[in-house]
Amino acid sequence: MVGYFEETKLRRIQPGSAVQIVLYNGNQKLSGKVESIGRAIYDQSIESDSDLVPDIKPNVPWVRLAQRVPVRISLDTIPDGVTLVSGTTCTVSVQP
Repeated sequence: MVGYFEETKLRRIQPGSAVQIVLYNGNQKLSGKVESIGRAIYDQSIESDSDLVPDIKPNVPWVRLAQRVPVRISLDTIPDGVTLVSGTTCTVSVQP
């Protein structure tokens, strides 16, 4: 699983940190841990055909927003009856 966190929040996120996840499709709660933090994202202010780094779109193009950085999360377990669908939405909270 990958969560996208604002660059301003990365200082509080470390590999090994506990994570709580709530899936939007049924409010199912899962737990996991931070595996790694992305080291590069696509700079939308330059033209490039590189497919080597994630291209994460800003929410509002005319306002300067903090970039979002991919954070890889491993799940502790997937409960019976829970189906994970790629691209769906969830809320990810990194525990202090």
